Amino acid sequence: MSDDNLSLDEIRRMAAEIGMTRLTEGHLQELLRATRTARTRRAALPFANLTPADEPAHVFRLENDRALTPSPSPGRRGEMDDGK
Repeated sequence: MSDDNLSLDEIRRMAAEIGMTRLTEGHLQELLRATRTARTRRAALPFANLTPADEPAHVFRLENDRALTPSPSPGRRGEMDDGK
């Protein structure tokens, strides 16, 4: 399916296949525009020499280590909070 030939009917069919059946015509136009843009950008990516090691890593870090400390369950005071 070429981007130039991508039609609103094809977008409507693609949306229906994933359960998006209540989209308005305006929503379908936005989806058509976004799909064309995504495909154009994907086609421009240089991927011929990429290996799995080239995939970006998403690293998340907590700012405060205390966020990892479990809080006591209601009704079980004394076990996690030194009996206070």
